[in-house]
Amino acid sequence: MPSDLGDISLSTLKDKGPPQNDELESPSQGTRRASSPALSLAPSTYTYASSVDGRTLLRDMEGRTLQATSETYLLPVDNIEHSRLHLQHELFKRKMGGLFLKPEAVRRALAPKQDVTPAIIDIGTGSGSWAIDMGRLFPHAEVTGLDLAPANLSPTPPPNCRFECDDVNLGLSHYRNSFDVVHCRLIGVGIKDYRSLLGDIAEMLRPGGVYLSMEVDMRMFNENCDPITAENEGEAERAPGGVDAGHVIPEWMKGMDCWEDSGEKQLYIPIGAWDEGMNPKQRAIAEMMKEDTLHIIDALRPLLISHGFFRETVNKLLANATDEVMHTRKKQYWKMRYAWGIKKDGGSGHGARGHAPDWTL
Repeated sequence: MPSDLGDISLSTLKDKGPPQNDELESPSQGTRRASSPALSLAPSTYTYASSVDGRTLLRDMEGRTLQATSETYLLPVDNIEHSRLHLQHELFKRKMGGLFLKPEAVRRALAPKQDVTPAIIDIGTGSGSWAIDMGRLFPHAEVTGLDLAPANLSPTPPPNCRFECDDVNLGLSHYRNSFDVVHCRLIGVGIKDYRSLLGDIAEMLRPGGVYLSMEVDMRMFNENCDPITAENEGEAERAPGGVDAGHVIPEWMKGMDCWEDSGEKQLYIPIGAWDEGMNPKQRAIAEMMKEDTLHIIDALRPLLISHGFFRETVNKLLANATDEVMHTRKKQYWKMRYAWGIKKDGGSGHGARGHAPDWTL
């Protein structure tokens, strides 16, 4: 499903206004909770009803808006960030040629059924762009977008979409056996224990259901796709939680007994159109990745300040990084690791639990 929106940049998206009071819960916005595949009644779930509720979930820091319910995720959740995420969504669609890899498995899992409505959940939905597109692509399915903060819903979601606020670090047992597709994209930075989350995801899936994951390799890669050595190399691999889970998710999945099939694909995306041999599609993706990266740099300010860095140090660090990317001073790639798994009949996700993450894999 290639993008049909033409050339997209953040400047064409960032002026979208925040959702109005009636944009967060009305039949047209898809918050039809009674028809959901799981009622999500656990205390960790909060279904927002208005922008008044939204203000209780948010806080301001360093000129940006952050969610206020978890100390794990410290990137912004404001309109600027959600516009960046929408831009990122469009570039991933172009890179992959659609909304997901392993299309035959996804379409099989979401085929219309007589006894149950096919259901999709997008964990860490952000702007809601992937969930909205999936709702349009599969109008017979129920789609849930899940995040710590309300999505700035633009454009208007189809009626088979709804959005909920939930902290997945508190557990997802209230969604057991509720979904045919579970999608997680670039959520590692907000996950305390990704290995445990994999167990929850396996329990959320119905037999034959598909897990789709994309996480970024925290290293940068040069023009030959070799990792660039940094002074602090290895720190991300030793970090707790899920900040660099991308390179170990496939290994963890192999240790679980619930997958009928699993696999991965590595996607290298250049930061800027520095290769003269790029075709128009590749050049567009590269320029979108460059703009995305520039706004990622700016979004890091609250996180760095909250971790104790002096403001002057942060200003210098971000200014240098912006200059490097803006002027394409290095030929670099981001590497995304896309993993998938198909749940077998009778499979359980509990084999993923009980051990601290092994960051030496």
